[in-house]
Amino acid sequence: MNVKKQEGVTLIVLVIAILIILLIVGASIGTALSRQGLLKSSQEAQNVQKNHAEKEEKKTNDLIDSVGEQGINSTNYSLRPSANSPKLKAGMIPVKWQNDSWVVTDSSDDEWYNYDDKQWANMMLTDGLIIEGIQDAKTATLQEMKGKKVTTVGSMFVWIPRYAYQITENYHKGGDSITGKVDICFLKEATNNPVREGITIVEYNETTTNQYTTFPNGYVVHPAFQYEQNVTGLWVAKFEASHTECTTSENTGSINTNVTTKTLQVKPGVTSWRNIQIGTSYSVCLNYQPTLNSHLMKNTEWGAVAYLSQSIYGKNSEVWINNSGSYITGSAGNTATSSQNTGVTIEYASEQGVKASSTGNITGIYDLVGGAWEYVASYIENDFVKENGSKYAYGDVLIKGANKTKYNYAVVSTDNATNNYIANKNKYGDAIYEVSSNSVSNWDDSWNAQFSQFPSTNMPFMIRGGAYDNATLAGLNAFQGGSGEPATDYSFRPVLIVL
Repeated sequence: MNVKKQEGVTLIVLVIAILIILLIVGASIGTALSRQGLLKSSQEAQNVQKNHAEKEEKKTNDLIDSVGEQGINSTNYSLRPSANSPKLKAGMIPVKWQNDSWVVTDSSDDEWYNYDDKQWANMMLTDGLIIEGIQDAKTATLQEMKGKKVTTVGSMFVWIPRYAYQITENYHKGGDSITGKVDICFLKEATNNPVREGITIVEYNETTTNQYTTFPNGYVVHPAFQYEQNVTGLWVAKFEASHTECTTSENTGSINTNVTTKTLQVKPGVTSWRNIQIGTSYSVCLNYQPTLNSHLMKNTEWGAVAYLSQSIYGKNSEVWINNSGSYITGSAGNTATSSQNTGVTIEYASEQGVKASSTGNITGIYDLVGGAWEYVASYIENDFVKENGSKYAYGDVLIKGANKTKYNYAVVSTDNATNNYIANKNKYGDAIYEVSSNSVSNWDDSWNAQFSQFPSTNMPFMIRGGAYDNATLAGLNAFQGGSGEPATDYSFRPVLIVL
């Protein structure tokens, strides 16, 4: 009797062991058959088992390779095979969307992000952040906050991981019905090593002559991920900038706002900060979070967001316009190119609202299309606005700023949009030359017939995205020149870099 019991226990243990082995090699338990074997033939079984074993061995090797310092900045390429883990510092609170609310999480949570599924990593700063059951988010530990619901959001940012890219369709073409294709390959940490096998990274820089019909034969490292040193990624403002006095009233974002004394924030459902000249917005961003290298978004950083959105890791289709005539952040029209205030919703989390996101879901970046035009820290250095010996009255502080905080363009003696556009054909990654066919008076020669007028003469500063009333001309690839002066339909957004 005891022998039978022992044999029974042994049999149970054996069955469990077999099931574990089947799980390890990835075999489907449902295919288990009788004594004739697990598959129709032993040869088929061996082949399938071999293939699964090879896959599991590769995963194991990847896991071994990724083992190292475990912490807030570590990257596990086994669990997350594509993108770099976001870099965080104190006061940066990782959040995920769960049960129709933002919930605090941490870097060990596999549900925080998954770029393969278009789920981008989000985090909040502690300005105004209120978390259910937490007295003060600024003093509480992440462990205390994890799993708790956010009841009032702090300023929100989205992670753009380091990557290389290749434009495989419609390079340097644009106009009606022309949509390009961008292939993305994420890179490991701050290196130029691709996470995927079989990817060729080619040397490419602004001294390389751009071809009119082809893209370099390989993937080029996007220039946005250089900030005096290679960086693993960027934290980009989720919405256009606002200030703490902004409400849902249109005027709150544009009255007496060309100052550095107001407090910057990045939040949904309020008017964006407008009527601020480019130099002031540049200073506001530098002073915003200096320990996090905050700065006014550069044109290359705009390009990094645009290309990722137009890849398989982003929405990969037209991002819908924010057509709110009140400039409410996170708004969306009821079509991709709705005219001003047509079917607008201000609910960024709604089924319609998320279509104005760079991912087509709530984890992406908003207000990239429409809302207000956005100043970026990029310009051509011509002779405009040299008044009373003061060079560039509207952007003097930007012109004198550190190179890492701006992205400049050449100007030619015959200063017009077409000549300047051609003179800068070697620039790359900025969603300008690569995604358009020309810069002429038609203004619609970018992908999907979006704005394409290069800065020139009295409009030397770059603005992006289009405004709420630009309909089909607004878009991720829309670009135009701006004077740098305050305007009721010009806003901006900050970027953070954790070194």
